[in-house]
Amino acid sequence: MIKINLLPYRDIQRKERVWQQIFTMIGGVLLGLIIVLVVHFQLSSMVSNYEKNKEELNSEIKDLEKKIGEMDKIKAQKGEIERKLGVIDKLNTERMKVVVLLYNIGSIVPENVWLTALSDKGNELILDGEAMSGNDVSEFMKRLEGVNGFSKVNLLAMDQLQKGDRKVVKFNFKIEKVKSGS
Repeated sequence: MIKINLLPYRDIQRKERVWQQIFTMIGGVLLGLIIVLVVHFQLSSMVSNYEKNKEELNSEIKDLEKKIGEMDKIKAQKGEIERKLGVIDKLNTERMKVVVLLYNIGSIVPENVWLTALSDKGNELILDGEAMSGNDVSEFMKRLEGVNGFSKVNLLAMDQLQKGDRKVVKFNFKIEKVKSGS
């Protein structure tokens, strides 16, 4: 038997095209959603990786800041130690200067002269002593003027005193030292 299609074939084709267009649109929308979701997941994974890296970098920065703090403490300690070593070196230098000074003075004291006090006041010395005569004091003063390191020797006072059965001359010198670096 022969089948006869009573519906016009163009209507059928039109309906088929409409359905094809609907399926194509739905497919396009689904494909678009899939693409958006894939991009979203990739971006969110990249963001989470960046945040994780940021946290790691922040923890490294904190560790480095601690190390920098420790290094600053060490530098401060080093500076303090260097300052103390400088003080020690200065004290050693000054100690040697005193030894040389005492040696120089001790080696030129005449036989009849006795030193009773020596006071170091930076760039000057105050020297007190006694002698048998004024000539001994004069000889000692001349010898002091010949010492390297002394620029000027001044006699501040000279008195004759009676000590027991002897007469002695008490004297007082102010000696200016040669300034360091001159």
